[in-house]
Amino acid sequence: MNGNIIPLRAARHRRAPAAKISLTEQRVTDFKSRGVTFYANDARTPCLSVRVTKAGSKSYVFTKKRNGKLLRFTLGKTSSLTLDGARKAAAAYQGDFARGVDVGAQRKQDKAAAKLKATTLADAYERFLILKDRRPSTRQDYAALWRLHVPNSLKRKPVNEVSQEDIEKLKTEIGRRQRRTANKVIVLISAIMAKSGRWADNPGRDVERFEERVRTRRLAPEELTRLWEALEAENGSLWSDFFRILVETGARRAALCAMRWQDLDLTAAVWTVPAIWSKNKRELAVPLTSQAVKVLQHRFSAGAAPSTWVWHSEKSETGHVVNPEKPWRNFLKAARITEHCSLHDVRRTLGSHLARSGAALPIISKALGHVSAQSARAYIHLDVEPARTAIEKALGTMRNVP
Repeated sequence: MNGNIIPLRAARHRRAPAAKISLTEQRVTDFKSRGVTFYANDARTPCLSVRVTKAGSKSYVFTKKRNGKLLRFTLGKTSSLTLDGARKAAAAYQGDFARGVDVGAQRKQDKAAAKLKATTLADAYERFLILKDRRPSTRQDYAALWRLHVPNSLKRKPVNEVSQEDIEKLKTEIGRRQRRTANKVIVLISAIMAKSGRWADNPGRDVERFEERVRTRRLAPEELTRLWEALEAENGSLWSDFFRILVETGARRAALCAMRWQDLDLTAAVWTVPAIWSKNKRELAVPLTSQAVKVLQHRFSAGAAPSTWVWHSEKSETGHVVNPEKPWRNFLKAARITEHCSLHDVRRTLGSHLARSGAALPIISKALGHVSAQSARAYIHLDVEPARTAIEKALGTMRNVP
């Protein structure tokens, strides 16, 4: 019975007992694997050991008991750290313990800081994107903000070196023209920081946001006329066709960029926007005007059909255009439109013209591809003609009263 018990107890020990020896460089070199991990404690320096693994790997180790808990820190491989260096490192740790420093916590902080230093903001952004499953439209918004508004110098900066001053500077630069976009960039970078270990000292937390105003910009009739003339001047070019379809449909940017030939029924004059590119995650049928059909038919017959995408781009990873900002600004300049005008302002302009023409909410909603007619309520305050007629009638009746 005793013969059976002893081997089982011995089998549970994976390490040989620690030996105490006055270490020298030669003795450390001479240590060989014994088939199990073992430690050789230095007789000269308390808490310093050499660890030799089963595979024969050798490292200097600092070992100390604190509050009944064994703490063990690897100081470095014997091949890259001298014995003298290991003794100095062990002595430094001993001094820290004597001063009451929580060495374990300090080492964790140091490792976290080192990891942050090795992680750039670009690395953190890529990790941020995969931490949570987001809607395609949200990912597209993040991608546009990152690509268009975050400079490469900041993208290359280590996460632990990104400062509040960096974000303040970026906010000021973007905010000169796009205050709402500046706020979005601040929120994005703050979120990246929080998910990258800088929740407590997030540099974006205290950056004051710009006060946002609801945009009401609409193209005046004369501006719209000049814009159309500028587009007609480059008739047949990709961007001319793109922006004419934008004016004719009031389509959202992401959906228009990803327009596919298979989603168009030019005979029925209908564009079916797939749910994946729809803001409301539902398939939408957008009516096409005769002018929009004419532009698309001309583009189809001109040889654009072989591509999946109506607005094909060989430079884009998606295969279609993704950034119409620069050509849009060029057309605005050609049309002598100096006041800032975004692509969404064109959509707002179409909705406003529909409202002024007396179109009912369901009609406006259908024209702009809204799921709910309630989404078109932002335009009904512009339809003042019925109220004007009623006032004129009421005042006319009063004037006729004797």
